[in-house]
Amino acid sequence: MYRCNKQDGRTRVNFVSDAKKTRKTHVQHKKKKMTGLDKLYGLQTEFFKDGMSISTYKDHVQTGINRSGYYYKNLSSDDFEKLTKRYSGMGQQKENNLNIILSERVRKKREKKLFVGKKRDMIDTQKRELIKCLFKELSRTTAIGVSKEVLNLSTSPGDWCETKKLLFHGGRYFESQDQCWVKIYQKIVSSSRSHLFGINSRDDFYRYVSGHCA
Repeated sequence: MYRCNKQDGRTRVNFVSDAKKTRKTHVQHKKKKMTGLDKLYGLQTEFFKDGMSISTYKDHVQTGINRSGYYYKNLSSDDFEKLTKRYSGMGQQKENNLNIILSERVRKKREKKLFVGKKRDMIDTQKRELIKCLFKELSRTTAIGVSKEVLNLSTSPGDWCETKKLLFHGGRYFESQDQCWVKIYQKIVSSSRSHLFGINSRDDFYRYVSGHCA
């Protein structure tokens, strides 16, 4: 390896690594020694997955102590208390998590019910208003083939399928003077409910309804 500067010119420099200085080629990481209690903590997870109850687990540990089992024979009363308390806590944690999940399901179900009900009410209200506007425009038109009794027809959204059959006297083409009511009519008969509100995107419509659920 060489070093070069304005004063010295080019000179050779011997590089000695830190490993050679300390004569250590690698660093050893000490492993944490696993105790018998740590091993029993690991076994708790397996027992818990198998559905072992806290009372059964206490009997299991006591039996291991009585029989001088390998990991149980040196357990103190404090160790026994730690094991049972930890196992009981695992059961409580599972119950808490389950309660959270159930609460979340109830909340989502309630929100969905509220959303569906609000959407239905908004659609019915908007459709009723559009039908009224349609009848008002139709009553003004001079186009041939439009019923003159539109103002006496039902504006109920539930009756629309029958009501629309009474708007016209027969087959006819849209004329230039029909433009005032045609746009309203197209919104009402559209297969997409979002068109009732002048919204083209289904996602935008859902956000629009959600904004009125708060």
